[in-house]
Amino acid sequence: MIPAVTGVVSAHPPGLGRPLTPEPPPWYNRLAATAAGSAPSNGGVTLTRSGPLAMCRVCVPHAAELDAASLKESVSTAYGQVRRSVSRLGRHPIRFWNFVPAINDLMDGGLERYMVFNAGRFEAYTQWYGLPGAFGPTLATASAVGTTGADLVIYCLAADAPGEAIENPRQTPAWRYSSAYGPRPPCFARATRIVLDGRRLLLVGGTASIVGEASLHAGDPVAQTAETLANLARLIAAARDGADRGASLDQLADLRVYVRRAEDAALVFGLVRAACPALTPDIVAASICRPELLVEIEGVAEL
Repeated sequence: MIPAVTGVVSAHPPGLGRPLTPEPPPWYNRLAATAAGSAPSNGGVTLTRSGPLAMCRVCVPHAAELDAASLKESVSTAYGQVRRSVSRLGRHPIRFWNFVPAINDLMDGGLERYMVFNAGRFEAYTQWYGLPGAFGPTLATASAVGTTGADLVIYCLAADAPGEAIENPRQTPAWRYSSAYGPRPPCFARATRIVLDGRRLLLVGGTASIVGEASLHAGDPVAQTAETLANLARLIAAARDGADRGASLDQLADLRVYVRRAEDAALVFGLVRAACPALTPDIVAASICRPELLVEIEGVAEL
């Protein structure tokens, strides 16, 4: 369960804007504290079990050194490992975290590394789910951010019952993006709605200043943060079957915020705290999937 947020912290908590460690956010770490244990299996896959949940971790070593074709194949293979691992447990993916080294760098062929990653993920999902038209109802939510290390690390949170994909009416579903964002689209739902221990939760994937499929407010962290918060509010409303009345940022139970520039951390922290005064967002510095994006927010809401 996600612990209740209590207490008041200083305006600038310790570690504000620290470099990202490629691990899931603190809310999962607290939830997993009661895990029955973890065990590595063949192929570098690690599974951690906690009641109805399981976490699968797969690492692609030295991914930053791979050429585009090898990276695409490695991502597809890694997602295949995730599929087999969670399927053996009878679990269903509900949330992915992808930590991609040098995510915005250009590779051979002129594509950004994130676009190559997306091509590998797309290939795996066509094997997993079938034709792209079937992606929508089945995709788990996800985030993908850059890391400074050389390894690519994928975490998959899986549950004993499938979640429900939720899309944001303000945004084009990511799996329907045009070729302007790569030869294959990113494959994830904006959020996943689940029931856990009788609680209706919304697992919110990486959310940024995007309307339709276009990035807005390039170079402006204040406007990007405001647009991102507007997307979060609309996503929560959509998860409540479109009922805007009573749906607000107050329903957020936990947030992690990624800032591209560490010097923006204090500014963004203040903006998010003003919008969500009951929360203490975890703010880390990391590259974001599009070079023009400065802020990305993910989290959990109670419905």
